[in-house]
Amino acid sequence: MKRSLLIIVIVFGTRLISAQYSQLQLGDTTKPAYPYILPIMGDKAYEKGFDLPKPVGIMLNYFVASQDVEIPEIEVGFSDGVLPDVPLTDISDLIEFERVHAVAHSITFRPDVWIFPFLNLYGIVGKTYANTFVELSYPVQMKSEAHLDGFSYGLGTTGAFGLGKYFLVLDGNWVWTMMSNFEDPVQSSVFSQRLGRAFHIGKNPESNVAFWVGGMRVRMGNITEGTIQLKEVLPPETWDAKDQLVEDFYIWYDELSRPEQIKPNVVLTKRIVDNVIAPAEGEGIVSYRLKKQPKQEWNVIIGGQYQFNKSWQFRAEGGVIGNRKSLLLSVNYRFGI
Repeated sequence: MKRSLLIIVIVFGTRLISAQYSQLQLGDTTKPAYPYILPIMGDKAYEKGFDLPKPVGIMLNYFVASQDVEIPEIEVGFSDGVLPDVPLTDISDLIEFERVHAVAHSITFRPDVWIFPFLNLYGIVGKTYANTFVELSYPVQMKSEAHLDGFSYGLGTTGAFGLGKYFLVLDGNWVWTMMSNFEDPVQSSVFSQRLGRAFHIGKNPESNVAFWVGGMRVRMGNITEGTIQLKEVLPPETWDAKDQLVEDFYIWYDELSRPEQIKPNVVLTKRIVDNVIAPAEGEGIVSYRLKKQPKQEWNVIIGGQYQFNKSWQFRAEGGVIGNRKSLLLSVNYRFGI
């Protein structure tokens, strides 16, 4: 059950655009023709003096994020192969979470292409690894940790605009992650905006460094369903203290009135706790359906990029203000067609 509380905060970085004017000197009368097919109208932007990036790129991203998760609704079912199965039962008003915290790591490839000088389209494919840490405060105190991995895929679009010496980048992407033990992919959407400026460095006209600040909003599909074996839910330290866990539960259970003891959510919880002890030793199967949401949708991001030349760029970006903390490291290779 606790493993199902994972929130996949899959946030992939957007491609930075340096929509700057080239430094044409007074008296320049000739200029080579724009050499690439894309973007559409790229030749016209180039003739007006815009310094365009190479139109096609392949980016390798490493991303890590951590954030708290809220679980307003949760249903659980149980099967032990002996007694009749317990169908999904709402236990939202029975259990209380002290904290649910998720940490996700991902490695992704992101091919992209500039369709217009101001519009980029890209795809996302990669691998995600995630840990969920759960602290239960009622009816018993318990900590749990779950480890998951999955395959991610998605698409996105970036709009870039020049504002004098500054640039504005708007980005949105949609990602689906198929995690182990989840029946359906977890869908997330990310919208972000960045305002920054690029500075030329050295004598190489293709080399620059850029800095920006912005905001990011993350939303995800809020319903997760799946099944998991009970013994996979609890970490080793909880199994080592299972006798205390069972004792604490029965202290709480014995204080309930008879009408309270026969409530479906209490009966279900007792079946699960009894499955922890011998001879079952957690062999039962827990089914779950829960509604989840990030504790905070928005956070502040700051970042920078070093462009060695128009073929190679290196980037770092961090989420520094807000409940969600993140770090993105990227290397980008670009070429023309």
